[in-house]
This record gives sequence, C-alpha cells and structure tokens, in this order.
Amino acid sequence: MSQRRFAVVTTCHAAGYENYGRTMVETFLDHWPHDVPLMLYHEGFVPPSAPGRIEVHDLNAASPELVAFKARHRDNPRAIGQWRPRRRLRIGPLSIPLPWRVKKAGYRWDAVRFSHKSYAIFDAARRTDADALIWIDADTRFFADVDVAELAAMMPPDSAVSCLRRPNHTECGFVVYNLRHPETRRLLAEFEAMYNKDLLFAEYEYHDSYLFDVVRERAEARGAHTHDIAEGAGWQASHVLINSRLGRFMDHMKGDRKIDGKSRTDDLLVARDEAYWQRR
Repeated sequence: MSQRRFAVVTTCHAAGYENYGRTMVETFLDHWPHDVPLMLYHEGFVPPSAPGRIEVHDLNAASPELVAFKARHRDNPRAIGQWRPRRRLRIGPLSIPLPWRVKKAGYRWDAVRFSHKSYAIFDAARRTDADALIWIDADTRFFADVDVAELAAMMPPDSAVSCLRRPNHTECGFVVYNLRHPETRRLLAEFEAMYNKDLLFAEYEYHDSYLFDVVRERAEARGAHTHDIAEGAGWQASHVLINSRLGRFMDHMKGDRKIDGKSRTDDLLVARDEAYWQRR
C-alpha cells in the first residue's frame, strides 16, 4: 500500500493566501514528502515557485464551468447565502419549528462560495496521474512530517473515498479520493453534475460537504465502501480533524480560528502529546 502515489489539491484567493494560505503552502513544503505534489488552484495572486513540489493552476482558466456557474447564479439568492428554508413547517393547524440549523449562518445555502473548492477537485482529478487525490482546505498548518505509509493506511484500496464522518455532515477539510476505485470517477461525475446541471438546488443544503454526502451515500447504496479516517470521533467532536489521526501532523483553522492562527484549547477532546499541541 505504501507504493501508491498521492497528490494534494487546494485552492485559495488572494486575501486568503495572505491570511492563511501562505502558511499552508510553506508548512506543506517543510513537512510533506517530495514525491507528493501540491496542486494549488489560485485566484488573484501569483503563487510561489517550487518546481517539482507545487503545480499551479489559475482556477478560473482551468474551470470554465465554474465561471459559467458563478455567472449563472450571481444574482440568485438561493445560490449566494441570502435564502433560507421556511423556519416553521405548517401542517394544517400545526406549526412545527424546523431544526436549529435552518436558522444558522447562510453558508449552508451559499453554493457559489463553495463551488470554487468543488471545481478545483474536479479539475485536479482529471489532471493528476496519482492513485489518490487528497483535498485539504487552505486554512491548515502542518507541524510534523507526513509519512506516505501513513497516508496509505488512511486510504484502504477497497474504499472509494476516505473522509472525516460526522452525524450532521462530513467534515470535508480533508478528503481522499481513491482514483483507482471503479466507483470514484462516477461519484465525482455525479458531484460535478450537481453544479453543471444545477441539480444541487433540489437538495436541502447547497454547500460542498452536504453535496458530497449526497453523492457518497449514492455510491454506498451501489456497494462502494467509505473509510472514516476519524474512526467515529466525529460523533463526539465537532472539530473532528484535530481529534483524529490527522491531528498528529496538522491543525485546521476552520471558521474564526483563522484570526488566531490555531485551533482553540477546548477543541481538543483527545489527549495529544505532540509538542505543537502541548504548547497550546
């Protein structure tokens, strides 16, 4: 398993690169194996040069379908986080409050915002000759060396995808696509059709994690296996990445953690002895 080839993909705009993406790229170069390339899809900035380590692509140039999707829905409130489902469900004389997440931030219905990430994955999967493609959010920091054998253990050959499962929706800050599995290409094609054919608006939520779960569950219904990298930790920890085996070598500054440049002390629900976490 350790002989399989991996590639990492991420995307970032100019402001994001200055605020957190630069840290992700620099610590990737410090800690990842030299034979694992970083496919960096950029918007509005000149990416760093690291021949053989970083493969750069202008996201809009590489994905005309993304440009078309954004143009098609530029003024669509259902695609830019300005729409919510009804907060109460009326059945005859009854008025039933909908789940709390309906009232939560509009990111759940901000299809345009998360389409950049999805299209970067679609294009990278077509370009790479790696056996497995790893999506990693750009708001991450690597603090210890990453071993290819460890990556291989996270991607069992019989699994179409490996991800961080949670009860509400998958944490898609780190997802491994097994490009040699017969179901993975079909899963990616169905995922892309959600955007290209505007099928996503038939779903309850429109962000990438929810749509990923829709196509993942379809693949599982056809018999495909999904590997849970977190091994169940997502049912106890909302910030599941750092509480999984990935926390051995990386931090994920999701949400407002970007301001501090690190995860919070109370995010950790497992004991970690790495120096990075001890300093926290």
